[in-house]
Amino acid sequence: MNLFKQEDTIIALATPFGRAALAVLRISGKDSLKAVSSVFFDKNRKSIDIKNRKIHHGFIYDCENKIDEVIVSFMQNPNSSTGEDVIEITAHGNPVIVRTITDLLLKKGLRLADRGEFSYRAFINNKLDLTEAESINALIHGSTKKAVELSLNTLQGSFSNEVKKIKEKLTELYAYLEVSLDYPTEDIDFLTREQKKEKLTYIISQTDKLIDCYSLNKNIVDGIKIAIVGKPNVGKSSILNSILGYQRAIVTDVAGTTTDVINESIEYKGFLFTVTDTAGIRQHYANEIEKVGQTRAKHSADVADVILFVVDNGRIFDDDDNSILELIKNRNKDTLIVVNKSDLATKIIFDRLYDVYDKSNFIWYSCVNKTDINVLLEKIYQKCNLQNISENSSMLINARQYNLLCKLKEMLQQTLNVIIKGDQDEIVSFYAQNGLKIIDEILGTEVSEEILKSVFSKFCVGK
Repeated sequence: MNLFKQEDTIIALATPFGRAALAVLRISGKDSLKAVSSVFFDKNRKSIDIKNRKIHHGFIYDCENKIDEVIVSFMQNPNSSTGEDVIEITAHGNPVIVRTITDLLLKKGLRLADRGEFSYRAFINNKLDLTEAESINALIHGSTKKAVELSLNTLQGSFSNEVKKIKEKLTELYAYLEVSLDYPTEDIDFLTREQKKEKLTYIISQTDKLIDCYSLNKNIVDGIKIAIVGKPNVGKSSILNSILGYQRAIVTDVAGTTTDVINESIEYKGFLFTVTDTAGIRQHYANEIEKVGQTRAKHSADVADVILFVVDNGRIFDDDDNSILELIKNRNKDTLIVVNKSDLATKIIFDRLYDVYDKSNFIWYSCVNKTDINVLLEKIYQKCNLQNISENSSMLINARQYNLLCKLKEMLQQTLNVIIKGDQDEIVSFYAQNGLKIIDEILGTEVSEEILKSVFSKFCVGK
C-alpha cells in the first residue's frame, strides 16, 4: 500500500495557523534529525547534540542569519507517535517566522505533509489501529466536553478492545469448526450444536451492545436540535435570548419581528443544544417575506428533536395556536409547552393543550421575573433521556464502524441460522471466516486503500 510516499520526511504546522504566543512544527521521517541538526545551533552558532527524549534550547539559523529562538524535542523511532524519528520545533507564533523555518527545512529535503499523514504513519507502523486513528480526528473536532471524553476513551482503545474481544471469541469458534472438519475421526471433544449456539449468541449480544452505542452517542456528536415555535409575539425570541444568556435576537412589541430562522448553540451537561428561533406561525401571512418565514419555521419543526411550543399567558388560546398544535402533533416530536409571561396576573386555562399533553410537559416561564432557564434546559435533557446516554456511553462509534458492525451482525445471524437449521460446519465455518474479515476491516487490519484515503483525508494537516 502506498497511500503516501512513506520514504519522505514530512513537516507541518501542528498548531493552528495565525498569530499566537507559540507555534509547533512537527517533523517525521528518517531525515528528521539530519535536517534539523543542520539549522539548529546555540547562541554562539555551535552545533547542538540533539538527544532522544530530551528538550533542547537554541536558535534556528539560515546560514549566518538568526531566524528564531526555539525549543526542540526529539523522539527516536520506534518509540514515537508515528513510529519514525519525530522532531517538534516550538517557535514563536508569528506566521512569518513559521513560514521562514518551514521554507528553510523544505530546502533541506523535507516536504509538506498531507492531511492526516502523521496519523497514517502511526497506523501503518502499528502505533494505532484504524479505530484509534479515527478517534484522533473526532477528538480534534469534538464540540462538547462529552464528545471529547468519548473520543479520548476511544483513542485509548475502549472501542478497539471490545472489537478485539469479539474477534477472539469468533476466532475460537472458527478454530473449533476447522478442527472438526479437518479431523472428524480423531478423539477430540467437538462442540455440540447447543454449545455453538451459545457461543454465537454471546458474540451477537456483544456486537449488539456496540451497535446500540452508536445510537446513544449520535446525540452526543450531532447534538440536540431544538425548535422554538409559536404564533407571532408570544416571546419566542426572548426565550432564545434567555437560553443563550445574551441578546441574540431582536425583541420588540411589534408582531413579526423575527422573519427568518436564527440558529445558535450552547452546551448543557456535556451535550450540544442547537436552538432555532423561528418566525411566528399563523393561519395567514401579510407578505411573501412572512410566508417564507413560516415555511422555514415549519421545516425547523420537521428536523428538530425537541419542539418548544411557546404560548402567551396573557392571550387566549386561539385558532392560530390550534393550527400550530395540529402541526406539532402530526410531526410526532418530543414537545414541551412553554407558557411565557407567567408573571401576568391573568391565568389562561389551556384546556386544549391539557387534552394532549401531560402537565409534566408544561414550563411556566417569565422573562420579566427571570425564571431560571436551567429548569427548561433540564426538562429538555430529561425529555431526550440524555442522562441514560451519558451513563451508558463510554466510546465513540462513527458511521463507517457502525455500518460494518451491522454487516457483522447480519453475518453472525446467518451463521446462527445455519447452526439452528442443520449444524453444517462447512457453511458455519465459511460465515465465521467472513465475519472475521469484517472485524479486520473495522480495525484496519485488512482494508482497501480507498477506505484509508477516505478516513485520513478528513484529518487536518499536521495530524
